[in-house]
Amino acid sequence: MQHDLSVREIDVSEIGQRYGVYRIVNPRVDAAMVKSIRKYGQISPVVCVQGEQGYELIDGYKRLRACRSLDKRTLRATMMQVNGRVCKAAMIQLNWSGRSINDMEEALVVQSLHREDGLTQMEIAALLGRDKSWVSRRISLIERLSEDVQEDIRLGLISVITGRELAKLPRGNQKEAADTICKRRYSTREVAKLIGYLLSHPRWEYSAILASPWEVVEPKQSRPRGFGAKLISFREICQSVLEGFQKCNPETRRGLSSLIERAIGSAEEVVKTLRTAP
Repeated sequence: MQHDLSVREIDVSEIGQRYGVYRIVNPRVDAAMVKSIRKYGQISPVVCVQGEQGYELIDGYKRLRACRSLDKRTLRATMMQVNGRVCKAAMIQLNWSGRSINDMEEALVVQSLHREDGLTQMEIAALLGRDKSWVSRRISLIERLSEDVQEDIRLGLISVITGRELAKLPRGNQKEAADTICKRRYSTREVAKLIGYLLSHPRWEYSAILASPWEVVEPKQSRPRGFGAKLISFREICQSVLEGFQKCNPETRRGLSSLIERAIGSAEEVVKTLRTAP
């Protein structure tokens, strides 16, 4: 891999995200990056390659999203003189030292090298400097997941940890379970409990269990009523808004800016009031 060590200013509008499908969005981490760039500016440059229609981003997706959110016009970037499969390999290798890439993202890249670029597992292992068993585990991890669940993970709608749990289910049942988990915003412990319960029952019972999972996750508690039920509904609405927002492109978000500000105001008032509870 050859690097152009000089740092150049690149228009944000010229940076493509072709390889962004291999990185997973984490809303909390993105929010922290927005705060950091707002306060300190861009500390380290992103890494790009020259594409046919501009630049393609290899490393720095959180920084790019943050700068677009803050309406910044340019980013500082260093260039790599690589293409194709080497770009994908670089996405993993550039993030190993900082441990800023998780095993699911590695799996997405490795699967692409295997299925789209036609590399054997041995060739991928040599390219990445890993052994064949590491490559095999990554491919198995991602291919046990349905395409719908893979997309939910990429968008940050469900966590990588939840994805690992869902991979234990048959692919045909994963999306229904994922939708239930997202709607009810279950914790990692609750997800593991639900998946374990499903696996102990025949597949034809899954839909009935997922339609009313409250007793499974918290069997010692009856479902709250009155204001408690409203709090549960509020949590589910918040999750629905989050999912809708993440699927909106920047132009749509700008068009909804006044409604977003009003929603933020209402949410902040609710949070402030709820925090006063003893």
